Amino acid sequence: MPVLQGFVQQNAAMLGANWRLQFTDMSGVLMNMQSFEAIDFGAISYKEIFQNVKTILATPLESAALERTLGVDQSIVDRPLNNAAEVVVATLDAVNRWEPRCSVANIDFQPDLINGHLTVLLQLNINSVIYGTATPYPAKDILPIPKQEPPVTIPVPGPPGPPGPQGQRGTLWFTGDVTPDLYTPTVPLQTFDLYLHLPTGDVYQYTAVGDTFAARWSKIKGAKQNGVG
Repeated sequence: MPVLQGFVQQNAAMLGANWRLQFTDMSGVLMNMQSFEAIDFGAISYKEIFQNVKTILATPLESAALERTLGVDQSIVDRPLNNAAEVVVATLDAVNRWEPRCSVANIDFQPDLINGHLTVLLQLNINSVIYGTATPYPAKDILPIPKQEPPVTIPVPGPPGPPGPQGQRGTLWFTGDVTPDLYTPTVPLQTFDLYLHLPTGDVYQYTAVGDTFAARWSKIKGAKQNGVG
């Protein structure tokens, strides 16, 4: 999305004597006209566009050598406060002609009847263009969104090999209404299998070590505290 950046009049004392236009950067920090007196030839992004717009609006038409059409028509100077149409036309013509990387989003005026000034409040819409050109980006993102493809599996020719050994199964839960020593499991038991005695809610754990079937079941104490119950 384009970045909407306002040039807002905030403090008249900070501005130059001839042009009463207040700049703010992307973070909202105020910049006065003296901030652009020394041209920054390394300026990029919106700062370069700010600097160009200031130069355009501060240059009288036909005053630039070798480029007489650069600048603003000075017939707008000393116009009556109620005659702002010429100021709008001159500003739009100059900015749109000489800085295509931005467009004027809004123009407003703040009259100073005591001093006889008409302050221009200019709001610019900064366009997303390729650096150093006026060519807009064809997409919102500079880089394409990477697309993840599933890996390509190439089958190995030849007959399949013999099946490998079967791994040990995981722990199973058993439930019943009798104590685990009287319970008849449907599959062979192995260490760490668990049994829930439904009438009492007790949980037992099986181990393969023990002299008798009953001795191989141990009741888990504090099952809920251990996260089992």
